[in-house]
Amino acid sequence: MSKNFSLRIDPINLPRRLREGLQEADSLLERGEPQQALELLSELNKSFPRQSDILGLMANANLNMDNQHGYLHAIHELHELTPNRAEVKLGLAGAYLSNGYPALALLTFRQFLKRWSHDERASDVEKTIPQLENVLSELLNNLGDSLETGFEFACQHEEVRLLMESGKYIRCRQLAKKLLQQRPDFVPILNNLSQVDWLEGDLSGATETSRNVLEIDPQNIHALSNLTRYLFMQGKKDEAWEFAKRLKDSSADAAERWVKVGEALSFIGDDDGLLSLFNQAKNANELDQWNENLWHWCAAAEYRKGNISTARKHWQACLKLAPYFSLATKNLEELKKLQHERACPQTFPLEMWITRKTLESLTSVTQRAVRQKSDDTFRARIAEYFDRHPELIHFVPAALANGDEQCKEFAINLADMSSHPAVFDSLKEFSLGQDGSDSLRMEAAQLLTKHGIFKSGETLDLWIEGESRPLMMLGFQISYDAQDRPKLKPAAQRLMEQAIYALRDEDGAKAEIHLRKALEIQKDEPGLFNNLAVALSMQKKHDEASAIADEIPARFPDYFFGQVITVRKAIQANDLKTAQSVLDKMMQKQELHVTEFGALCGCQIDYMIENDKPEGAVSWFEMWEQGYPDDPALKNYEHKIAMIDVFAKLKDGFPKSRRKSKKRLN
Repeated sequence: MSKNFSLRIDPINLPRRLREGLQEADSLLERGEPQQALELLSELNKSFPRQSDILGLMANANLNMDNQHGYLHAIHELHELTPNRAEVKLGLAGAYLSNGYPALALLTFRQFLKRWSHDERASDVEKTIPQLENVLSELLNNLGDSLETGFEFACQHEEVRLLMESGKYIRCRQLAKKLLQQRPDFVPILNNLSQVDWLEGDLSGATETSRNVLEIDPQNIHALSNLTRYLFMQGKKDEAWEFAKRLKDSSADAAERWVKVGEALSFIGDDDGLLSLFNQAKNANELDQWNENLWHWCAAAEYRKGNISTARKHWQACLKLAPYFSLATKNLEELKKLQHERACPQTFPLEMWITRKTLESLTSVTQRAVRQKSDDTFRARIAEYFDRHPELIHFVPAALANGDEQCKEFAINLADMSSHPAVFDSLKEFSLGQDGSDSLRMEAAQLLTKHGIFKSGETLDLWIEGESRPLMMLGFQISYDAQDRPKLKPAAQRLMEQAIYALRDEDGAKAEIHLRKALEIQKDEPGLFNNLAVALSMQKKHDEASAIADEIPARFPDYFFGQVITVRKAIQANDLKTAQSVLDKMMQKQELHVTEFGALCGCQIDYMIENDKPEGAVSWFEMWEQGYPDDPALKNYEHKIAMIDVFAKLKDGFPKSRRKSKKRLN
């Protein structure tokens, strides 16, 4: 008895953006694109809430996609605005019926019949009502009640469920407590309150409520399923698996039994349990009772087992039931990629683990912490919040392994903003493993390098394109914009620019003139001294150039190019310990100007060659080529790298008995 709703758009009174949005959404629906229409309408609904025209089209879009759950919430909100429209009242009754709210469906059908008894659809409603009364009577009799005495309570119980799903937690809790005064041990209400506790960010309260339910009904499917999830979120994995076993062993009847069992098993990653559940349903000829979520969870389990073709079939079955199910669509798209490029399986969305209340609370804490002047203080505040909300800590490894794209991005951001040791441990294990896409594991490794967990310049064996490869970690970014440099006075800046042009033209004398004039204006700028040393050296005034270069590191110890000078002098003196110490300091800088990056690469190559590590020299040269291919200094190292390749080939070509020891290149 679901129904499409016609629009009554007043082009004069509606705001232009709303009017045009509604017209575009209506056109999308006419063209058979309900998903795109719904996305547009959802955005409009945020800007223009409680608009009947928007809600009517949202109901139509959901109906066209056979998304009964979305249809219910759209038509319910529309009914609150327009309760006196017959088609809306009838549509709401049908939505209740399709979504498992028999008491509210019966109540709404009765209201329709009372108000519109002469409507052409009244005869169908008259046939439906007795059928519903029989179903509801049976349900209430099983609870020791009757339709006459228990109908109002049943309606209010279903309203609790609806309020919870609609995010109206205060009203939901108020009504639930009112019902518990009548029936203190009514388990379905307690299970709903448990979920409301979690949705409001009270994970410990949710856990306690679920435990209370199990004291009343030890085999209760919903409580066992919820508690399994809550414990797993808190990192209590062993206990979660114990309750999962009780869940699988329970013989209790339950509404949506298959879904609640499958949800918990998928959440903790019990793939064997999920596939066993599938076989149970198949053997019982009850796969027709499976909804899109169950097919999706089993698809993810099959994928993790390496059964790609079966996973694909399950995701396709999911989309036959629910074409709007975006996770199935996304996973099927990922299966088209090479394995090392896949972000698969994407099993759960962000809201499955992190509730809206928790996100709001984290945002508030972050806004207060960002006022701190110290980055360390900021991260300490965030880490303290994580300790109070362990679900955030344990979310990270789960999200990296099985979350959707939003989950994975959020997990990386959580690690970056908190620097929490437990989160970094999870990130480290992930980056060194084989799960997930190469790009995501590289992003995790780079973040750990940024925070010093991996040493900048350290070579790690990471899995790339299905094989373990040595890769050097870099903890800095390359910028073409000069940053963190003292600003020159305008006159000195102009002279400096003229000197740079002269140096590029290899006119050292002209550059020297400009630089000496600039130093008269600004005497304590290390960059001017450094370029003056280059200009003098270009004119073969080596003694004077050397004297200035020697003075720069002493006068300006934090100047990057002064550190370059120190490294080169140490390498020439074969003082590799000093060279390594200064290089380590240079590698700690989080952002390098492209010229600084080129100078660092050159120093690293010289150090690697002097330290008899030709493979490292080649790696740095390759990174230099990728990061700053236009650096004119690259050509000065091409011969050295070519010689390394020649000696490597010669060495590999000799029989073992004739191979010579490694040769130092200078």
